[in-house]
Amino acid sequence: MSQNKTPIVGIDLGTTNSIVAGVVDGKVQVLCEDDQPIIPSVVGLDSEGKMVTGEVARNQLAAFPDRTIASVKRKMGSTEKIKLADQEFTPQEISAMILRRLRDRATRVLGQPVERAVITVPAFFDENQRQATREAGLLAGLKVERIINEPTAATLVYHADSQSQRHVVVYDFGGGTFDVSVVRFESDVVEVLSSKGDTQLGGDDLDELLLNKIADDFHTEHGIDLRDNLSTRYRLIQACEAAKRTLSVSSTADIAEEFVAEKDGQPLNLSITITRHDFEELIAPCIERTLSSLDEALRDSKLTVEGIDDLVLVGGSTRIPMVAQRLGEELKLEPSRTVNPDLAVALGAATQAAMFDGNSIGPVLVDINSHTLGIEVVDSLANPFNPKLVFSPVIRRNSPLPASYEEVYSRGHEDQEVAEIHVMQGESSDPSRNRSIGKFMLDLEPGSDVSDEIAVRFDLTLDGILKVTATQTATGKSEELVIDNALSKFQDQNREQAAAKLGAMFDASEEILAVSDLPDQDLHSNSDASQQTSIPNLEKFPAAAALLLECDAVSGVSDDDFEEIQSTASNLRTAIAKDDSVRVTSLCEELDDVLFYIKG
Repeated sequence: MSQNKTPIVGIDLGTTNSIVAGVVDGKVQVLCEDDQPIIPSVVGLDSEGKMVTGEVARNQLAAFPDRTIASVKRKMGSTEKIKLADQEFTPQEISAMILRRLRDRATRVLGQPVERAVITVPAFFDENQRQATREAGLLAGLKVERIINEPTAATLVYHADSQSQRHVVVYDFGGGTFDVSVVRFESDVVEVLSSKGDTQLGGDDLDELLLNKIADDFHTEHGIDLRDNLSTRYRLIQACEAAKRTLSVSSTADIAEEFVAEKDGQPLNLSITITRHDFEELIAPCIERTLSSLDEALRDSKLTVEGIDDLVLVGGSTRIPMVAQRLGEELKLEPSRTVNPDLAVALGAATQAAMFDGNSIGPVLVDINSHTLGIEVVDSLANPFNPKLVFSPVIRRNSPLPASYEEVYSRGHEDQEVAEIHVMQGESSDPSRNRSIGKFMLDLEPGSDVSDEIAVRFDLTLDGILKVTATQTATGKSEELVIDNALSKFQDQNREQAAAKLGAMFDASEEILAVSDLPDQDLHSNSDASQQTSIPNLEKFPAAAALLLECDAVSGVSDDDFEEIQSTASNLRTAIAKDDSVRVTSLCEELDDVLFYIKG
């Protein structure tokens, strides 16, 4: 690696969890802290309005849903504002908080500032969603060298015979999205032949189905809808997710939640056993939806089932036994076990990232465009008396990248002085069913002696940056639109303001989480706060540090409650000093419950 370059990492920005990987001693590996490879993709504000992320944020999700957000990935590309307590954020800003956390982890693990990254997105993300992800990276202080598709990234760590040609299906079923790609391996080259997917289908939907069944049954029995209370709803979602994981290895799972509701002054508890058979009946339609995408991807690749040599599973939802069973029935293949379904995407992103520094530690990648790109035009040929607007493709779906295509159109009449170039993305001939990603105007030279031709050229790079150029061929008049931020929501000044705001929030949160970075204090003071700074290993347990500080601020409680808090906090300090991570986790949960009870 060149000495004047900072390290470059690969990031799997997931719906449920996120992971960062990099090159260490010439090998790609996930960058862990406290033996934890993942960071939950959850962001929140604590009681003082300071930002919390990851495990700390996930722990407060059920208790404080009004100031915590999960699964923000599904909102990427939208203009929806996300409210946390009394503050509002864009989806890009929330994702930037997660990316900043990953960037800081990589910096600590690698021992060097990290400012560059390759970030993965679902293969079926559209241009708006991809550029929103790029924007999030910029807000997190990262130069995003490339955006690549998640199943494509996973293929880069799949070890096929480098000389023989093999066709592989990569089935990526994550927490919030689904993708399937058909890939050809040959002579150290990975070529994506086709992709299909659904950005609104994932493990979250399976949890929701189970939640609805439980809530419906509870409502039938007690006349109370557990979904009406947001805090209770999140409690049940977390319980359903845990049950789903249990059912991947066991035939039954118990869901037991105390005091989920109250009726006639009496608390109501929830206790139910879910069988794997019941769960599979619930989720069967979702699994069939993924198989429909698989069928379409095979058709687009011009391959049959018999032409597929291997099946690679990616994403936590592929651990559900029914998934492998149905895929086996469809493809007549057992899935390859050479790829870790949870870590493959991040490792693949890091493999691609390494190539930017000249490290050839993986195959050459030939990716495709997942959606058709084109413009809106007037079709007067079908009915000259009642012309209609139609979508005209320029770069079709599954075209290899980089891609450059040009189409020639005609002006509407000889006196036309301007043409609107409306750039769209989608697969329908009806423009209203496609997504607008930008528009611009081209001034025309009118006159009967001027050619009607208008040439429209699309250039799409490996990075997903689209340049659209429109030219009146007779005069050479030309205009272009570079869609490197299709949302066009952040101008430079707004981006700088958002980045400064997020930076200040991180600085404030780090005053709690990174205790070792606090200014020097009198460590011989008898105050509880100074006792914390003297605890060995405290910096390794930021969540515990935050809880201890919260304990120190508790006042106005009964003697019994105060004694319980101080006793648990003392045990926690001892566990931290002994570097007993299992005990620390247990005591954090216990202390969090006590604090929640007292605040309630």
